[in-house]
Amino acid sequence: MELRRLIEAYRWQRGLGHDIIATPYGRIVTNLAHPTVWDANHADAVTAEQPEEIAALLASMDDHLAHTPWRVVHTDPFTPEAFSARLALDGYAEQPAVIQMVLSRQLQAVPGSDITPIETEADWRALAALVRRDHEEGARTGGAILSAKVTDEIVAGYRAKDGPYRFLLASIGGIPVAYGACAAAPSGAGMIEDLFTLPAYRQRGIASALIAHFSGQLVAQGCDFIFLGALVGEQARHLYAKLGFRPVMLTRCWVRQTEERRS
Repeated sequence: MELRRLIEAYRWQRGLGHDIIATPYGRIVTNLAHPTVWDANHADAVTAEQPEEIAALLASMDDHLAHTPWRVVHTDPFTPEAFSARLALDGYAEQPAVIQMVLSRQLQAVPGSDITPIETEADWRALAALVRRDHEEGARTGGAILSAKVTDEIVAGYRAKDGPYRFLLASIGGIPVAYGACAAAPSGAGMIEDLFTLPAYRQRGIASALIAHFSGQLVAQGCDFIFLGALVGEQARHLYAKLGFRPVMLTRCWVRQTEERRS
């Protein structure tokens, strides 16, 4: 039950600010305004298992994602293995898996940084600058260095999610040095996402302070369990484990560029 609610929370979060198309064998999320952003244009909640069902879903993806050069699918332990195998056969590249981790104890507030919600245009500009630094580093994008255009589209997507999905900045001496986001999903799960700290400010407890702050907010909103994700190989996974997050499952993202856009 816990795993199902976690997955439902991710699906809800990924759909915020985008159009959602239900098909007989899965869900397709689209956003014509942001064709290069994977999380704005993808399929998930896949139930296709038989060859004809898989073919139907892949055809639906081509129909509804014709505006983007990418075909992206999010899979989880509830995705039929036959569908994941078909993605591998068709040349979809499996991105680094994400370790989903659930908090197993209450966190105490961590002093030392000023944590504030994003509310003004200046706040959004500060977030955009940090997101750009995040994308230039490439540690959370599997080593890929995203273009400034993609960064702009991703930040626009963040703004479209704002409300149920809240971003916060952590500042030191008035300088924004880290960011993160949290949301209380309809499933009752509290999610913490998109954590990033500037390299020069790491190992100072800022990420821990953000996580503890988010945890307190989510518990106050009635969430009965809290989770976050760490890429396989991401150093932060060890911090999360020390804070009391236990690994519960892996989720994956599969990506393929369409042939006509490659040529």
